Amino acid sequence: MTERDIVFLVADGAMEQMLRGFFSRPQFHRSIRCAHFDFDPSEDLIVAPTKDPGVFNTARELLRPFETSHRHAVAMLDNAWEGSPGRDRIHDSIADTLKEAWERFAVIVIEPELEAWVWQENPHIAEAFNCPTDFREILARSNHWPRDLLKPPDPKEALEHLRKRYRADRQNAAFRRLAAKISVRHCQDRAFNHLCDNLRTWFPETYQ
Repeated sequence: MTERDIVFLVADGAMEQMLRGFFSRPQFHRSIRCAHFDFDPSEDLIVAPTKDPGVFNTARELLRPFETSHRHAVAMLDNAWEGSPGRDRIHDSIADTLKEAWERFAVIVIEPELEAWVWQENPHIAEAFNCPTDFREILARSNHWPRDLLKPPDPKEALEHLRKRYRADRQNAAFRRLAAKISVRHCQDRAFNHLCDNLRTWFPETYQ
């Protein structure tokens, strides 16, 4: 049986759509400076039925069916959820269970949550979420995104503000539309860079 490259276990539909959008780019690997690898959502992407706690408590069980079919595994979840023990304990607990079965895996804990990957001063955000083009100014005036900060202190609440006051799109598909277009070259998010570092290690660039 031919092994597939990588399987992703994610906590919710927004993460699922974010990955679908990013890996749908024709040259997605160039954005993160790794070699191309195969990704098929129907075979390589699973969503935990009980969201972040499900990934935290049952990552090994949810990934067990893929232990012989995939070479690499990624477990991805938020840090901010009720009962969260914190980023380090989340990471170490999941890693301790996965290392029993996987030689090459990564645990990606997003701080505080996926919405942190959304925010940058980029017109694609307005397009993806169908919100006003001056969203940055709106969030500055409402104090959801102070002008001296690179990201909103509460990324999810900032998005909720646009949804409540300006009818920004509530569908998870908005994350897919955004991920298909937004720049990631200079992303400073710790969790995203941890994911990219692992992908570069597993799938190093080759030069002809």
